[in-house]
Amino acid sequence: MKKNPLRFLPIALLLALVLGLSVWRYISIPAPVRQYDGRTWELTMEAAGFTGDAPYGKQVAVRLNGVSGTLYYTGKQDFEPGDILSGPFRITLTPRSGSHFKAATYQEIAVEEGSPRLRDRPVIWAKAVKDRIASLYSGDSAALLTGILTGDRSSFTDALTGDLFSTGMTHVAAVSGMHVSILAGFIVLVARSRRRSFFISLPMIFLYVAITGFTPSAVRAGIMITIFTVAPLLGREYHSLRALVTAFLILCVLNPYAVFEPAMQLSFSATLGLILFAGKWQRALEIRFSKPPVPKRAARFIASSLSASCAALVFSMPFAAYWFGGASLLAPLSNLLLLWLVNIIFIGGALSLAFPFLTPVAGAALVLFRAVLAPLAKIPYAVLYTAQPYLLAWLLYAYAMFVILVLTRRWKAPLLLTVSALAVCLSLTVWRDSRFRLEITALDVGQGQCIVIRSGGQTAIYDCGGSANAGRVAAQFLQSRGIRGTDALILSHYDNDHINGVPALASLVDVPVIYGPEAETMPDAFPVERVGQGQTFTLGEAEITLIPSGWFGDDNALSLSILVTLDGFSFLATGDMGHPSERWLLRQTGLRHADVIMAGHHGSSGSTSAELLDALAPQATVISVGINNSYGHPSRETMQRLLERDIAVYRTDRRGHVIIRV
Repeated sequence: MKKNPLRFLPIALLLALVLGLSVWRYISIPAPVRQYDGRTWELTMEAAGFTGDAPYGKQVAVRLNGVSGTLYYTGKQDFEPGDILSGPFRITLTPRSGSHFKAATYQEIAVEEGSPRLRDRPVIWAKAVKDRIASLYSGDSAALLTGILTGDRSSFTDALTGDLFSTGMTHVAAVSGMHVSILAGFIVLVARSRRRSFFISLPMIFLYVAITGFTPSAVRAGIMITIFTVAPLLGREYHSLRALVTAFLILCVLNPYAVFEPAMQLSFSATLGLILFAGKWQRALEIRFSKPPVPKRAARFIASSLSASCAALVFSMPFAAYWFGGASLLAPLSNLLLLWLVNIIFIGGALSLAFPFLTPVAGAALVLFRAVLAPLAKIPYAVLYTAQPYLLAWLLYAYAMFVILVLTRRWKAPLLLTVSALAVCLSLTVWRDSRFRLEITALDVGQGQCIVIRSGGQTAIYDCGGSANAGRVAAQFLQSRGIRGTDALILSHYDNDHINGVPALASLVDVPVIYGPEAETMPDAFPVERVGQGQTFTLGEAEITLIPSGWFGDDNALSLSILVTLDGFSFLATGDMGHPSERWLLRQTGLRHADVIMAGHHGSSGSTSAELLDALAPQATVISVGINNSYGHPSRETMQRLLERDIAVYRTDRRGHVIIRV
């Protein structure tokens, strides 16, 4: 019997239609605001959310000509959904799924109170849920419950964020199929009838997905649960892979921008792994574990947790490594120990909002979750960072072994080889990180400065500031090398671009002591041990000399310098010192040479003077600077002075982390 050559024509036509609609939507969604791109206009827009904090002011979701965007502004004004905002706004198109443009202003915004639209109701309900949680819970418990119920992680501390990432548990605070399934399962349990639960679950799931902001992962889960619920009522068999494809096609049309974002990629890749492998692996593991003295229920629980965790990682791990610079190797163990608690937290926490007497139950589960999470996150090399070449090579090798496992259906040899290779790669990574007597790294933290100094198993950091996540960048750099603490943190001075990452760093790794110069205004967020006179201490095989400035002037002039030396090699960093302070430094310390120097004040024209360069004759200069910064750093004058003396220049905005090894 000949096969009909046209049997795939309907599918091809459907895919062509979806592709065409997706492209049309991609072009048409931001079209009403494209005319404003790149310029400042007097405009009127509508607030579509509540005011929240931004790195340098405040932000609020807005709509302009029906297009969703985000307004960034300074001042004390707060807005609510429905408010009409008028003023001079600079518009910049931003191709993102939930915000298609960015509006910014530094001027007063005229406000006319309005009433929220029907489409704004989910935002109002979500705020009511968050406010209710805040009234019943506190600290990390409130933040974690808010994340689990709504997907909002804005109130997470840096420590909580870091612990979730290190243990591979970030997904519990990103509304996905797990959350929707818990909700649907609870409704079925209460309704005690699949047909009756159908009329309850569908509107409840839609309401929940709306409250969580119609994120791609939540919408995907909602579509698949809906198909699962409706299929038997229509006399159709549910096919999970077809449901996943259907959800993907629908999302491509509704929101084509989401395809390029990590949330959608991680959600669909994890779900694909679950569909293809979780069931098979669970059955195989149950057979292995269902032997005395292990009870059958315990064997089923262990098998389901491990199989689901490993299956979800099969396709999602590369996306996680790409977007976040690493993926946790502890995810299977963490899910086994903690995932059952998420069910209690989700249901108990949701019910406690209406029945406060249940608060202790959910509260105890939240405390237990946090208590187990924290020690797991401190395990060295818990995260496979893409910055570590040997661990990245192991990931590629592990996927090769996985392909062999799937093709041959023999798991013992591939698993043994994969575990052995991991041990070898971890050993090579430890050797690679410790084979140099001195390593100095200028981290790429944007427009700021953070220098990590390592020698003989000890670590010091000079400054920690720059972009909003400077502290997390520094902590991730340390953790990628198995380091969970520093021996000292030294601050040149107290400008934000040198210290704004300190609180985050101190919450993620151990910082026993912070040195800084004497100043009229000292930071309140953390204690500083003042350095009033020069002192030298040993760091491994190297020596670090702290040199306080005796020059009069502002905070920049009073920067605390450091000199790192090892067997004739020397490295000098002067913070934001200007020419007069540099001249004082040369005269008072008698410095006559430095192999490498850190350009002062991010390469500004008032630092790294000709007098300093001629006296020290460095071979290379490192400039810590942000891409397209508004200060014009590094300046043309500074670059000219360096080029005239044939001094090599290494910039963090062009090279990323700059590493000096001795």
